[in-house]
Amino acid sequence: MSYRKIQAVLDARLQAYESDDVAFPGTPYYPAHGTSYLEVQFLPAPAEGIFLGSGAVELHTGDYRITVHDADMASAQSRIDALRSHFNKGRVLTFESVDVHLDGATVGAKEGDLKKIAIPLLVSWRSYF
Repeated sequence: MSYRKIQAVLDARLQAYESDDVAFPGTPYYPAHGTSYLEVQFLPAPAEGIFLGSGAVELHTGDYRITVHDADMASAQSRIDALRSHFNKGRVLTFESVDVHLDGATVGAKEGDLKKIAIPLLVSWRSYF
């Protein structure tokens, strides 16, 4: 299944960001009170057929959601800017012969409360398989 490969290449790119404070799905993570960390979700969209016929290549798209949890807005926005540069539009990531094209990143509405900030960054990706 190539979704596993897509998620692996996106996770590897995030690990290259050199942040030790990442909560990956399925991995226990317990942040200390008041510390900053990143939360990751892999959100594939329904596939679209490009050509007709058995075994034809399909277009697979989705979002790689990175939620920045921080104590103050200035730090959170700084991390968002750095992550947007790290997952820049036009970059092609490859893992085990699967190419993943990055189509840009969009900042979502602020989440959280008065005690902490949570800002989602949606990295759009596409792949053909």
